[in-house]
Amino acid sequence: MKKELKEQLEKLEQKMLKSPNNMNNNGSHFLYRRERMIRFKMLQQNIPQKMLAKRLNLTESYISKLITGERYNQDFEKYITNILEINYCFI
Repeated sequence: MKKELKEQLEKLEQKMLKSPNNMNNNGSHFLYRRERMIRFKMLQQNIPQKMLAKRLNLTESYISKLITGERYNQDFEKYITNILEINYCFI
């Protein structure tokens, strides 16, 4: 279990290096932490981006933009608050 979590966290950090919100690329600190938290919660609950797109009836590319903060969608914000249990007070 610990080994799997460690591998997932390493994979997450690899993804975050490519993020447009990365602090090394003059990205937003809040958006970087928000994106990392969303991706971590998705890993924890085994919800791939494709499944999230189907649940919200959106395209995968649009979901990517929502996760990185390029776009805003109220339904997505409700989803991450209620289902993924992300609260912006703790980011």
